[in-house]
Amino acid sequence: MRIAYITDETMPNPSASGLQIVQTLAALAEAGADVDMLYPVEPGDRRGAAERRAELEAFFHVPCGFGLVPLPGAVTRWRPPIKVAQAGLATRAALQGGYDVVYTRNVGPILPALAARRPVLFETYRPLTQQYRASRWPFWAVARHPRFIGIVTHSRYARQAFVADGLPPERIETVYNGFDPTAFAAQPSPTEARAALGLAEAPTLVYTGRIAPLKRIDLLLDAAEQIPQARWVLVGDVDSDEARPLAARARAMPNVQLLGYLTGARLVQALQAADVLVIPPSAQPLEQFKTTVLPIKTFTYLAAGRAILAGRTPDLTELLQDGANARLVRPDDVGALIEGARGLLRQPAERARLGEAARATAETLTWSARAERLLGFIDRRLAAMGQPAD
Repeated sequence: MRIAYITDETMPNPSASGLQIVQTLAALAEAGADVDMLYPVEPGDRRGAAERRAELEAFFHVPCGFGLVPLPGAVTRWRPPIKVAQAGLATRAALQGGYDVVYTRNVGPILPALAARRPVLFETYRPLTQQYRASRWPFWAVARHPRFIGIVTHSRYARQAFVADGLPPERIETVYNGFDPTAFAAQPSPTEARAALGLAEAPTLVYTGRIAPLKRIDLLLDAAEQIPQARWVLVGDVDSDEARPLAARARAMPNVQLLGYLTGARLVQALQAADVLVIPPSAQPLEQFKTTVLPIKTFTYLAAGRAILAGRTPDLTELLQDGANARLVRPDDVGALIEGARGLLRQPAERARLGEAARATAETLTWSARAERLLGFIDRRLAAMGQPAD
């Protein structure tokens, strides 16, 4: 079975989706799948496969054993044209390449691939039919197509949205994202990790990810003002337009430190330098902005084995349970965030207990486990469709 994975994202890129795609494909290849990534590149980019692969591996810190099919010409500054152009180019390449399955996070290739009698697997983190109500009927119809394998969601929250809107439950599968266990083979203490990063010794709370208003970084800065004895470390790009106002505010606060964008071992060290790992406790990214559902950082936070402080939202509670493997507080309430942070900082034994429970939760949430679950779902659905799986 040859799988064409179609994406409209240029690679490498620092987005969570870029990381998710490459880690998933690397794990699929490691599991024995014959999978190629079909992706856009600048028209003048004539580099060879070895150079492209080395760039991906250096950026994402993972062996990229999957095939690379760069498609020159589908790059513009505006996302909608990229999506349309790449959908056309990649779908044509997939059909001409004789692939058995088309796998994508983009809706554009779905209908032409089905029309060309190719089984299609669609993946999304969004509850699309509830986020875009006009999409309910198209998804309802596509989900019943005889060659549609199904939809893979990153959370039960998103799966339930599709099922609630009438899509066949057997064609909607939740397959969680993951983490790389080799990255966390060393388990230094917070003090040792802080020393490795050159951070002074102090009670430390760490956030990693996008620094933007829609991620409610303001909540963290508001809390930091009220807990000046602790250091608050923010890891993420600070040079974007959306990050600059928040970064300027953070730089004016003596107990907030910006480490910039980190990857690989340095990112792992930043996670392990924390006494507490924080996901801004807000329902807005899920319910209002609709850009974050069970953020991918959840998996590396769990793997780091540190106490996690987050909001009690329906996506996070799929993996985080208050008092069991995390401390969950009322969303969008800076007072609750402050109380939760102060409580954890006062209780080292509780932090250690929650950290160990978090690490135990992560044990089955590796990228390798994700690949096996994906392949199992594809095999089951192809069998149900009366098609061979290999």
